[in-house]
Amino acid sequence: MNQDKLFRSSLIGLVFLVLLTYSNHFNNSFHFDDTHCITDNAYIRSLNNIPKFFKTAEAFSSLPANQTYRPMLTTLYALDYSIGQFNVIWYHVPIFLFFLLQGFLMYLLIIKIFNVSWPNPLNKYFALFAVGWYMVSTANADTINYISSSSDSISTFWVVAGLVSYIYLNGWKKYLACIVSLIIGTLFKQSALVLPALLAVYAFLFEKTDNGLLKRIIHSAVVAIPFFILSAGLYLLQAKLTPPTYVTGGNTYNYIITQPFVILHYFQTFFLPIGLSADSDWVPLTSITSTRFMIGIAFLIVIDGVAVVLYNKPKYAPIAFGIAFFSIALLPATLVPLAEVMNDHRAFFAYIGIVIAATWVIRLVFEKAESDENFKKVLPGFMMLIILGNAVGTFMRNMVWHDEESLWHDVSVKSPENGRGLMNYGLALMAKGDYKGADDYYGRALKLLPDYSYLYENIAILKAAQGQKEEAENNFKRAIDLGPGVPVLYYYYAKYLREQGRDNDAIQMLKKSIELSPAEVNSRYMLMQVYQDEQDWPSLAQLANETLRVLPGDATAQGYLNNSSGKKSKIDIAIGEAKQHPSAENYIALSVLYYNSKDYDKCIDASQEAIKLSPDNSIAYNNLGSAYNMQGEWKKAKQAFEHALKLNPDFSLAKNNYALAVKQDAITDSMSAIAAKKPTPENYLNLSLTYYNQGLYMKAIEACKEAIKLNPNFTLAYNNMCAAYNKMGMWDDAISAGEKAVALDPNNQLAKNNLVVARQGKAQKTN
Repeated sequence: MNQDKLFRSSLIGLVFLVLLTYSNHFNNSFHFDDTHCITDNAYIRSLNNIPKFFKTAEAFSSLPANQTYRPMLTTLYALDYSIGQFNVIWYHVPIFLFFLLQGFLMYLLIIKIFNVSWPNPLNKYFALFAVGWYMVSTANADTINYISSSSDSISTFWVVAGLVSYIYLNGWKKYLACIVSLIIGTLFKQSALVLPALLAVYAFLFEKTDNGLLKRIIHSAVVAIPFFILSAGLYLLQAKLTPPTYVTGGNTYNYIITQPFVILHYFQTFFLPIGLSADSDWVPLTSITSTRFMIGIAFLIVIDGVAVVLYNKPKYAPIAFGIAFFSIALLPATLVPLAEVMNDHRAFFAYIGIVIAATWVIRLVFEKAESDENFKKVLPGFMMLIILGNAVGTFMRNMVWHDEESLWHDVSVKSPENGRGLMNYGLALMAKGDYKGADDYYGRALKLLPDYSYLYENIAILKAAQGQKEEAENNFKRAIDLGPGVPVLYYYYAKYLREQGRDNDAIQMLKKSIELSPAEVNSRYMLMQVYQDEQDWPSLAQLANETLRVLPGDATAQGYLNNSSGKKSKIDIAIGEAKQHPSAENYIALSVLYYNSKDYDKCIDASQEAIKLSPDNSIAYNNLGSAYNMQGEWKKAKQAFEHALKLNPDFSLAKNNYALAVKQDAITDSMSAIAAKKPTPENYLNLSLTYYNQGLYMKAIEACKEAIKLNPNFTLAYNNMCAAYNKMGMWDDAISAGEKAVALDPNNQLAKNNLVVARQGKAQKTN
């Protein structure tokens, strides 16, 4: 009875420890693949799309290159979204519940293996220790924290469920349960396809062990062959339903010869979980003469050799089973090239085998030294130290996964040669307004990944935020050249084009993004907004209806559809809302819409109305200053930003906008002072260039006119006027200025080009 109480107390204590260990992970944010599989994936936003998940892999991701067939995983995401939309806790909770259930099933599996090998009352404590070690293992923390890795954890649950069903059920029920587990597990991730091999190993080691080798092989084959046939069928189904756009890893040969050393790394990491990285900087080996390859092969020979030596010794069978489990579980990631040669979260499944073998070694050591009273006292303490040490490590690892900045900073430190990791940390810095830090990390990443499309996209966004329009444009184009099949690259370029008032160009980019991936929901929303701003009601209605077919019941698409029938723009709606319910928030929202539509005077009016209602609103002052910035009213802008920063000193956006106003004000004052002190055509021309680069085209034209007053035959001034009028879409004025420039200097190629742009612009407008 005391033993029963002790075991129950140990079990309750372990459950409490697991809950405590992971108590700080439930609010950890989305990361990495979560973006294209969840937050940007339109299909998960409606449960009506669930049948589509099983018909094609296209619904799995908004990125065509990542569309692999995992319909059960996408279904789980859709259920999570239906409950809490993008509240991360609703994604973490089901993953963790599966994890807890897996721990229970693992106990049933392990205690059976231990008792078959060597019946002993103490086995249940060692089985519980094995489960505890696995559940709080720091090496497993990344898998549980990374939402997209639920494919690994949940498919593992179903494999364990299949093994336990086979062991504990009788007759046809065990086979039916195994079939169900194999199918569901594979529909979460293809790694579950190895279940038949694990069943074969179990049957070989623990069933009919008194027969000869040949009979044991025949028995295990009889058990597993029907499941191998089912696995083959599931594999072919997945291959058929995975679109041709899906991209695996790089060179198959280089990838595979790297894996022996990777497997050694996984083995070592379970016992010494240090240096974990969410995105390693390991690169594929290029030759089997590599030292790493030889070390890895030697490790595999030794470890698998141990399993072969021990297979016929019942008392040591758990060690052989654990080693075989570890090796088999890693086969899918070993033989199928993936984008990265190594990811720490991939070994989650395989670590079940390691913990079984390692725990049984401890059990045998305990038996050998059972007569030593001191050892009997020390060993439980050592085992407790293993569990508590891992629990502390996991709790700390959870903190790393808290947000993008914490995760990618950790990656940049532990994987300094990983260009993608450096880029993502730079992206996190840019998000909080640290443009200098972002630029530094992008530069470091560029040295490692000179042809990485996403990197150029992020550099472009940074340059745009810094007002470096030409560099931004060039980097957006470079990104698309390197990644022509990546929808999100077109989306961000379109966003930039909209900010520059180039809606026609933005429309083409957004159409291309949607063509590549119908699930790219952000592109759909932006294109609907463009159509609404352009008052292209037929196109808006068509796109809204199409979006509703992808996203049945989507409130945003339905709102645009209603607006198309009522012919109401978003600004009209916002004006009505602000008048009916006057609040600072509503006027701020209106000011943003005016700003995006480049109506800066009305943006200023709306921001001032917000300030009247809420004098301490830093956002209203920032919006006011931003509008002044766009008008070139740098001094007024500085004053507004100073108010914003006085109210909120940590307002990163206001800090950056203020820095821009200060810089441009200094440049303008300097050039204006030079022109005023020495009014020459050249100085006014330089002033016009300053205004042009600031996007202040009308002021640039006025400066050109001053230059022309001083020199009526100043070709460069007429050319600059033409370019500025082009930017404003004032084609007749641009043509007049361009023709004058060319007449004065027929060899001026720049003037000829600007004149061509003006004439084409007028022709398009006329058509």
